[in-house]
Amino acid sequence: MYEKSIILTRDKRMENFIKNLLRSRKKSFETSIPLLTDMDAIKEDIHKVGTTVNVRGEFAYFIKNYGFPYMFLMDYQVDFSLPLQNDPDKRKLLRTFLLAYVLLAYGKGFENAVANIVFIVDKSNFSTVTQFVKNPAVLLEQIHTKDDRINAIIDSYAQNKDRAREFFRLSYIFRPEGGKYAAEMDRLEKIMEIFDQNIASFEEEETRPVRKEPVTEMIPDDLKPADVICRATLAKIIVNGESRDIREEEKNSYVEKNIHISGAVTQRTLPEVKNRIFSTFNVMAKLNPFKKDERIFIKLPDASTVDGAFAISMGSFLVKELGEYGGISIDIGKDNLEKLKKSEGYFAIEEFIIKNL
Repeated sequence: MYEKSIILTRDKRMENFIKNLLRSRKKSFETSIPLLTDMDAIKEDIHKVGTTVNVRGEFAYFIKNYGFPYMFLMDYQVDFSLPLQNDPDKRKLLRTFLLAYVLLAYGKGFENAVANIVFIVDKSNFSTVTQFVKNPAVLLEQIHTKDDRINAIIDSYAQNKDRAREFFRLSYIFRPEGGKYAAEMDRLEKIMEIFDQNIASFEEEETRPVRKEPVTEMIPDDLKPADVICRATLAKIIVNGESRDIREEEKNSYVEKNIHISGAVTQRTLPEVKNRIFSTFNVMAKLNPFKKDERIFIKLPDASTVDGAFAISMGSFLVKELGEYGGISIDIGKDNLEKLKKSEGYFAIEEFIIKNL
């Protein structure tokens, strides 16, 4: 972990200065993988394959062998001569590696790892880059794939700005004007010094057994989707998106404007359950609308069944589909909460969980 750096820039003089600085500090850097060292090789591969899948594959190979790079230095913008719709802002490579970092961290359990990325930027990009450095989540929000599961993972990072900022340690050096590289090497050396000061604590955390084991409880495949019930008013109740008069025996069971989830909320049933929750909000808009800042409780008792898919799927849903309602909280049973804490996607739902149950 943090053994070797990656340098990806078209500026060969800049590259040589960076390599000399790394050598002076006894730091190694990648030289043998073309798709991690040579912009022309990357351009050729993208034009041949049509995507950056091979680039991501080589990066995964690097991670497998060396762990996260000590530093990943890369041009902030690269013109690969692609059609405008495929790379309108010349940041395709940047997005490729941000996505790769997120997926590798999520999939391989590097919960305490840090992505130490240094952008090589033109001074004209200064104001934009500084905003991204302060808030990496903004960059993540610009990444979208055709895979809903991957999008959910990206969204879970993007929604948690503190987590994104902790994981992505972004910084920058300028592309020198007039060949004045010394000032930028001084800037880079300071970046290295700051990172060196923290490596010991990062590695200490990395050696701890922090990877959470997935929930292994066997759950039947034939469970029906959970009922989503909300008492809209004193006289009306909504069940799975349909309103009706409340029955006498239900009056003491449901508090007005609380949403109750009763039944199975598993990988197989989640799409329908989320649809029922969304429908509930639509019907409530006609009967007794939720206010944007109102405290809205979604109750998920231990009598309901959840699995490891719940956290990241529901967390993404609440952010993307119901993000305008800032007061949503999940009131979850203690046993179900313990199950979710063992799932890899718990961070995506954590901020919605009512504390100190």
